[in-house]
Amino acid sequence: MDKVKLFREYTRELERNLENMNQSDCCQCNVNTLQCFLVVEIGRQPGICIKDLAQNLKLDKSGISRAVEELVQKGFVLREPSKKDRRCVILTLTKDGETRFEKIENDMHEKFKKVFSFIEKDKQDMVLEALQLYNAAFLKTENKFCTSEENCCDKKNA
Repeated sequence: MDKVKLFREYTRELERNLENMNQSDCCQCNVNTLQCFLVVEIGRQPGICIKDLAQNLKLDKSGISRAVEELVQKGFVLREPSKKDRRCVILTLTKDGETRFEKIENDMHEKFKKVFSFIEKDKQDMVLEALQLYNAAFLKTENKFCTSEENCCDKKNA
């Protein structure tokens, strides 16, 4: 098998493994995977605005807004206009949201700690470096596809 096909197959396997890990965690509180990611992002960056959240997750603002609204309805997120810029909606976690965030962070830390422990100690740094290179390559690819301001997935308007 050529290296590109092998790269794709390993990536598909990684995606499935991560999806399974994320699903098992998110199902515990009646939220979907996107909502789980939103709780984590908001917990890590209290006061983030919807626009920045959409950019961080590389998703469109309207989809993020709908998912945030569901989290507001479930009592995990507070949404309020920014005092600095009325066009911006600021997001913070409620007490229930903070509790859920801490549970997600702790559970995922333990899951990744277990996976990481199965990697030989002398190869752990190599795996971390490989993941950095992998993510950097994706960013370069994304930037290459976005050659002009108006053709860049509306990132300015997201």
